[in-house]
Amino acid sequence: MVFRSVICLVLLLFLSIPFEVKAQGQEIVSGYQVIANDAGITQISLGELRNRFKGKYASWETDSEVLIVLPSSKNEHAEAISKLIYNKSFYGVKKFWLSLVFQGRFSPPHFLDSDEEIAKFVSDNEGAIGLISKGFEVSENLKIDLKD
Repeated sequence: MVFRSVICLVLLLFLSIPFEVKAQGQEIVSGYQVIANDAGITQISLGELRNRFKGKYASWETDSEVLIVLPSSKNEHAEAISKLIYNKSFYGVKKFWLSLVFQGRFSPPHFLDSDEEIAKFVSDNEGAIGLISKGFEVSENLKIDLKD
């Protein structure tokens, strides 16, 4: 009887894990906004966003080069954004990018210290994409809606 109770408890625990992780992921996404300059899109799914940030596509629909902008280690959101997009630590993300760059598969991302610097870089550079805090004010033409 005790054995059945333990098995039921373990099974219940396994079934609840994916739902909890998804809820945490949605909570993290809700704290950030996607911004891009001349990307030719108005909305993007989390999967598409991850693919863009992982260098799966070198250009946008407008034929402009994808310029990845990430928070540097000095940015308070660096770890959270690294986990959200890459499911890695910040230093795991840097290692990921070193590998891509040395293989000649993609240009290196731009690591910037603040939301202000990220927003300015995206605004000034066609094809740039970044994540910044949801409360940070940027031009409406830079905002990309995150779809479900």
